[in-house]
Amino acid sequence: MAQTFDTLHFYRDVPSASSFAETMSGRQHRELPRDWWVAIADVAGSTRAIEAGAYKDVNTVGVACIAAVLNVEPDIDLPFVFGGDGATFALPGVLRERVERALRGAQKLAREAFDLTLRAGVVSVADLVDSGYPVCVGKMRLSQHVAQASFSGTGWDEAERRIKTPGAGGVLRVDENNGAMDARFDGFECRWKPFPSVHDHKLSLLVVALAADADRKHEVYERVLGRIQSIYGDVPAYHPLRAERMRLAFNPHMLSHELRVRTAGQGALRRAAYFGELLFRSAAGTYLFARKRDTALTRWSHYVDELVENSDFRKFDGMLRMLIDGSEDQYAQLQEFLDAEYRAGRLAWGASKSREALLTCIVRSYNGQHMHFLDGSDGGYALAARDLKKRLAQNK
Repeated sequence: MAQTFDTLHFYRDVPSASSFAETMSGRQHRELPRDWWVAIADVAGSTRAIEAGAYKDVNTVGVACIAAVLNVEPDIDLPFVFGGDGATFALPGVLRERVERALRGAQKLAREAFDLTLRAGVVSVADLVDSGYPVCVGKMRLSQHVAQASFSGTGWDEAERRIKTPGAGGVLRVDENNGAMDARFDGFECRWKPFPSVHDHKLSLLVVALAADADRKHEVYERVLGRIQSIYGDVPAYHPLRAERMRLAFNPHMLSHELRVRTAGQGALRRAAYFGELLFRSAAGTYLFARKRDTALTRWSHYVDELVENSDFRKFDGMLRMLIDGSEDQYAQLQEFLDAEYRAGRLAWGASKSREALLTCIVRSYNGQHMHFLDGSDGGYALAARDLKKRLAQNK
């Protein structure tokens, strides 16, 4: 099928939901065009890497692959969701081969700079739909400049199953040793200190509604959100970030993740120069943020507030994903509720507690066009996913 303008810019024209609850309902979601593809990339063996203390490396590779894909054609909006150790994307067919080259470059980065294996593959939307797996996408506007994608339909899970299953059919597997690579990581930034808990911990939470009917699924998610609000209060009370407490890093180890991504394949002189630039930017940013100084090009007085606003602390990709700052007492109340819902067969859930929130960024412009990816520092979503899988297995 020939690529059309309307199909190419399909996601740009998807209507935005007015609230997070609405985007989870799927009412504003649209079926992906048949000539689009689902791409999934994740760190293989991420749990072992986390147990070895390399969670920030896993997190960095997950966001770096997003930067690589978005840089393929910056003028085309592509929906994606960050999962902690990777990401899920949808892309028009005309970009598929270029995205595969970008993912091969991300695989090389993961191996050479972080000693990790990035698994990746693409699956045809037409193939998924014809096999009975719908693939739908929506979005919610986080701010004037940034929208966050949300997914619904069983096609996303089926694409992930195929890509993660050796020998499964219907997958174009991406392998750095089998084709050209061309990845740019422009916009990738990792300059903020981990953000400590305001209360007792950061809770990485995953919830999956088990009902087959879409309306009943939505009822479950609405009930979960309502219970979270009744326990934790409104969003600012449990948001994992606080603008006034954000601090830029000067520690070489903290800055090394961005350094390795942005200078991949470059020589020692370039790496030294970029590290000096990182230190200068952290010093300049600390001064400008503290004094709320604006320059001719950037409203630094608004940047940190926009950072909090543009963070993905809650998202929906067929399951609810949230990073919550709370107390042990609040968690006990939430656990009691979730366990009761699980015993009733309405949902499965997984959680992991961390001391801090990790923050990794993609910045296209310091005036609003920047997005910030959050996860727990001590395992986060990856360990919550392991917890969720245990409950799902027990539910069978």
